[in-house]
Formats: sequence, C-alpha cells, structure tokens
Amino acid sequence: METTKKTSVKKVLSIVGNTVLWLFVAFAIVITVIVFASNNNKSEDNSLSSIGGLAIVTISSDSMSRSPKEEDYQSGGRLEGKTGFKKGALIFVNKLTDAEKEKLAVGDVITFRVDLDHDGKEEFNTHRIIDVHEHEGKLYFVTQGDHNEFADGVYSESNSAHASSGYVVTASKIEGKWNGRKIAGVGKFLAFLQTRTGFFVVIILPLIAFFLYELIRFVLVILSLRGKKTEDEIRQKVMEELLRAQQAGQPAAPETKATQTDAPAEKPAEEPKEPKE
Repeated sequence: METTKKTSVKKVLSIVGNTVLWLFVAFAIVITVIVFASNNNKSEDNSLSSIGGLAIVTISSDSMSRSPKEEDYQSGGRLEGKTGFKKGALIFVNKLTDAEKEKLAVGDVITFRVDLDHDGKEEFNTHRIIDVHEHEGKLYFVTQGDHNEFADGVYSESNSAHASSGYVVTASKIEGKWNGRKIAGVGKFLAFLQTRTGFFVVIILPLIAFFLYELIRFVLVILSLRGKKTEDEIRQKVMEELLRAQQAGQPAAPETKATQTDAPAEKPAEEPKEPKE
C-alpha cells in the first residue's frame, strides 16, 4: 500500500515538473519573439520592423505619460487611447498603408521616423497628432507629447517639413498608429533582454539547463531499461538452472515389464486301461 502511494506521488511530481518545464519553454519562445519584434532597429526598407503588420515599440521617455483632455485639441478631433503611456511601457502599433495614412486625424497617436539630432540618423518617436495640414497634395502632421508643454514643431508652407522651431511629420515618415493596447513596465525588462547579457541570463541559460535535464532523464531511462533487461535475463537463467537441477536429481521411473501368466501344467494323458477279465 505504501509503495503504491509513493509511486503515485512520484508520478504526480514528475507530471508537474514536466508541465512547468514545458511552460517555461513556451514562455521563452514567446519572449524571444517579443524581444526581436520590440527591437526598434530598422528593417531593410528603413521602416519599423513588424510581424504580420503589428509592431511592438518600447517607450523610452515620459512624453506621453499624461492623459490628454479633449479641449486640448481642435474640435472634431478624436482621442483614441486616451490614457497615454509612461516610460518603460510596451505599446502595440498597427502598420499603416498610404491609404490609411490619409485617414489619420487629430487625436491619433502615431509612430514616425524623425532626425532629432539633425545628424542624418533617424529614430522612432510616438506622439499624438494635434493638427493636420495639406499642401500641394501632401499631408503634414503636427505632433505633440501629451506630457509636453509645446508641440514638436510649427507648420508653415515655406518650411513645412522642417519648421524652424522643431519638426513637422510628413506622411512618408509615419510608420504606424497606436491601437490603444499597452503593457506597462515591460519595456524595461525587454530593454534588458535586448542586451547580450540579459538574453543569455534570462533565456539561453535556462534553456540550456532544461535540455541538459531532459538529456540526463533520457540517459537514466535507457540505463534503467538495460538494468531491467539484465535482471530478467539473470532470473531466467536461474530458473533454467533450478529446473535442470530438479530434473537431474529426480530418480528414474522403473521400466514397466510385461507380466507373463504361467499356464497351468498340462496333465499327462492317461493311457487307456485294459478291461479286466
């Protein structure tokens, strides 16, 4: 009874352990995908990298941390994703086609490329549209962080794309629109995972330990099966030897001889007696 109970507990612990390990493997795979997807490196066409039209952006400042108020924007504008997001958040951005960019309006939060340092190196920024202008068939978007006191630039037809007091975003620089979904605080963790040390410590090292554990378990199972086979062979040989010994020590059964029945001796034939005179 006690042996059966121990065996059951051992099986349960084994199942739980395997479940936890495989859940970690699944978690590691998902995190790896998110890490590469949230890495803001540009793709080959100098755009924001995405998976299936969905890009993941890590926020590196608090410029969008304040919740906007409707009166801060022009009448008729819309405020999608009203709550904003703080530094370290992870936001989800839908990539936009040229046709979708034309439908952007005041209140939308967009991710765009901008050369902030004017050194020819563009980086990604995510701010809210506060004004839209059209000039010679091209759209120009004035943006501002919800937490910032001033807009990113002032539009003018003479220097529409690069205003003297900042920048104005052209449609060609827009990468996508924030869909309102975010994960607060995850950005810092992902930023650490994007480093070689973080990725090795959090992902690679545990995976190596997992596969080593599975390899050791596999070897132990093989050895146990071999040991069981050897024990069975030994047990079979012992039984054969005992059987031989038993057969050798058993006395031979006496042969059965046919018993002949002696026929009764025939009496000699009496000679006929002569009659008396």
